[in-house]
Amino acid sequence: MKYLNLLKTVWSKGFNYKGESSKKEFLEYYLTHYLIIIVISILGRILLNIEESFYLKDDVEIGIVSELLNVFVKTFELFSFLYRFGSIFVQISFTVRCLRYVGAKWYWTFLNIINPLGCLIIYFIPLRISKK
Repeated sequence: MKYLNLLKTVWSKGFNYKGESSKKEFLEYYLTHYLIIIVISILGRILLNIEESFYLKDDVEIGIVSELLNVFVKTFELFSFLYRFGSIFVQISFTVRCLRYVGAKWYWTFLNIINPLGCLIIYFIPLRISKK
């Protein structure tokens, strides 16, 4: 529950570049975020495989169950896309607040482009070097 509250807090401050966030929050948020991304990817693959199995059977008519499954898969893909796309903006402001907390320069934020490697670089270089 603690991690979900952190995720909720970070998302509610999505466009807030003022203030500071700690290194611990940085690490916990990104661990939670990538765990969610992994779960979303696995569930998406499972749903697509189930959906494809309905369409690969020649002797079964495409009925309401397969159509409902198709709607569910498309809705899941939409929410997955919205989460991933929204995360871009949230992560930029969150990283700026974390870098401000340790006194690092703001341009380290551009390393978020190369996720997840960029997050590791940000954590191990500017955030680890600081004494806070």
